[in-house]
Amino acid sequence: MPDVPLKTAAASSVACRHCATPFRPGEREEEFCCSGCRYVFHLLHERGLEDFYRFGETKSPIGSQVFSERDFAWLPALQATATSGTLTLQVQGISCAGCVWLLEAVFLEQPGAIAAEVNSSSGTIRLRWDTGCDLVRYARDVQRFGYLLGPPGTKAEPTLRPLVRKLGLCGALALNAMLFALPRYLGMNPGEQFAALFDAIALGIATASIAIGAPYFFRRAVAALRRRELHIDLPISLGLAVAYTGSVVAWLAGDASFAYFDFVSIFTFLMLLGRWLQERAVETNRNRLLGLKLTPDDVRVLRNGLLQEAPATSLVTGERFTIRRNQVVPVRSRLIDGPGDFAMNWINGEPAPRTVSRGGIVAAGARSLDSGDLECIALEDWSTSQLASLLALTDSGPWKNHGLQTLIRIYLAIVLVVAATGFLVWGVCGGDWLGAFQVLISILVVSCPCAIGVALPLLDDVAAARLQPFGVYLREASLWQRLPRVRQILFDKTGTLTLENLVPTDPSAIDSLPERPILLRLTFDSLHPIACCLREHLLAAGVKPAPDDGQRVVEYPGLGLEWNGWRLGRATWATVDSDACGTVLAHDGEVVASFSFREEIRPDATGQVQEFSRRGFGIALLSGDEPTRVTRMATTLGLPASSAFGGLTPQEKARLVRERWSACSLMLGDGANDSLAFDAALCRGTPASDSGLLEHKADFYLLGRSLRGLGALFDMSTAHTRAGRAVTAFALAYNACAVGASLAGWMNPLLAAVIMPLSSLVSISLVFLFLKSNQ
Repeated sequence: MPDVPLKTAAASSVACRHCATPFRPGEREEEFCCSGCRYVFHLLHERGLEDFYRFGETKSPIGSQVFSERDFAWLPALQATATSGTLTLQVQGISCAGCVWLLEAVFLEQPGAIAAEVNSSSGTIRLRWDTGCDLVRYARDVQRFGYLLGPPGTKAEPTLRPLVRKLGLCGALALNAMLFALPRYLGMNPGEQFAALFDAIALGIATASIAIGAPYFFRRAVAALRRRELHIDLPISLGLAVAYTGSVVAWLAGDASFAYFDFVSIFTFLMLLGRWLQERAVETNRNRLLGLKLTPDDVRVLRNGLLQEAPATSLVTGERFTIRRNQVVPVRSRLIDGPGDFAMNWINGEPAPRTVSRGGIVAAGARSLDSGDLECIALEDWSTSQLASLLALTDSGPWKNHGLQTLIRIYLAIVLVVAATGFLVWGVCGGDWLGAFQVLISILVVSCPCAIGVALPLLDDVAAARLQPFGVYLREASLWQRLPRVRQILFDKTGTLTLENLVPTDPSAIDSLPERPILLRLTFDSLHPIACCLREHLLAAGVKPAPDDGQRVVEYPGLGLEWNGWRLGRATWATVDSDACGTVLAHDGEVVASFSFREEIRPDATGQVQEFSRRGFGIALLSGDEPTRVTRMATTLGLPASSAFGGLTPQEKARLVRERWSACSLMLGDGANDSLAFDAALCRGTPASDSGLLEHKADFYLLGRSLRGLGALFDMSTAHTRAGRAVTAFALAYNACAVGASLAGWMNPLLAAVIMPLSSLVSISLVFLFLKSNQ
């Protein structure tokens, strides 16, 4: 990856009034980074919840999810079976203490609500209520503020909780170890009163530290060796084992000159601290998301003459099943009802919905936009469906950093050879075998990777935290080692380079319309992309829907919407005017307004793509959309037509990545059709955080509308690499000096106890120095 930083900021950038994300003001938006942030900002003030902003932490961009309908059909059954009116749910979108306060405050507004307890570290909320509380109403309410509730039990088990317990206990033991070692360092002789007791207590504390903290590193080191890999936990484990064993031997021999009991306790605590720092950021970002979703929702299947709920994974060829509104079709099917509108963007990248007539074929992965239920016949088994292959989670194991393994191999060889040589020289040439043993132990103890074990995990943590204001959230710490290898950036088109929803070509035609409340009433519950576009625009502008007069909005697939004499849809259907075309709003057949829509490229996408190209990265567009549209997008971005690959199936995408760019590519995508290409790429990211699939496969995810965060990620990667090299160089210099002092016979427990934390402090200072220079 080029070392020259990308241009990710400009003097004209301002902070969003809601989330504080930096963005460039445009013609349509000067105060907020997206329409979602504008909508939530005004909603908070309208509801009297502006205390949310009293909590000063960085907040996340909202995006368009507040305008989309979410299926909470699973929630009533859970509420009905909840014992004692208590239920724990997943929650997505928690980013600060203000989110915790808001989730609790909104719940207490619900009738019958008693209390809400939010656990931001695990991404869960525990609700308690009395009779009359409607949890579906609460779920829809908090979605308007940018939070999604999900069923319990679908997240991976937290890995930090056991580590935090070990860290707390070992921290207390380390403090006590220093306390009981202090008298010896201040001159207490071995024969003095309490000296033997203090040494015995120091042995007990070190033993407890080893018993509590060391197995964490021992198990991981052994697991890596079984995979024929070398891990940083191996030299840590070796240092702990040697320091403790040598100290016990010294204690039994009555020689305190190389009893490193306090070193053992402090080193164990510091290594656990470093590992907690490394895991904290990625686990927090993982817990911000709902759980992994590898199967579609249950469907109603006709079996034995009865409709019954059944897992989508149980479908077989020939079975009749019913899908609900906004539900994904699990298998390739034939539509019995009809016609019906289906969104195809998630499965093949087509931005426009497809109308399927009665008896037509519906592709697996299509999402129903129909207002009611649709009945289908399965044309394939779930096990052989394309969607099943796209949702399959491949386990390739942890990424192997071959460079790090080579470094550890060389490091261990040098340390062991130097330690053995020093032992033999002191024993054979000097005749002092006890001194030789002290030299051996001292070299193996002081050469432990103390500075690296704390500073590099801290580097990962700080770098990840500094990306969050750009809307970038890391899920895999190994991304920092892979990003420097990236030479090719691969973009999906629909929903990745473009925004999730269409945008009006002429927003003023909507803003000047007196019938905006009627227009919002027509589109309020529709899932059609054009309706979603209009609803987002109107809600962000603070429009309220026209009062419901009891008449239901009727949706006609492929045509439009009708309510109380008003029609919104195709001109040939909505109006009697033969000259009208496109999408129109009409009343009693007379045209009131005409609208046109287009895909909009994400803010900063063109600038970022051109800057990546200028810095030497290869750029390619891989899309299932029509080749002509993909080529036009490449031209808009300033790319040659040869970089645009359209009309690709998911399998063709993956094959292209494997054949050309597998070892050097970063893939950015948002749909199930990108899943196989994700598996083939070196690095992967997604701007979609609510599909339940790609965000759990991705190394990072982006929130908000802009792609500026992608440039910020590469900038931070450059700074991360430089800081890592500086820390490693210092660690090597420190080890050379410490080993030299050990060979000379100068090393002792007091000196080791002093230089170890000092080296860690210097390494930490280097981390902040190099990351600060990147700002």
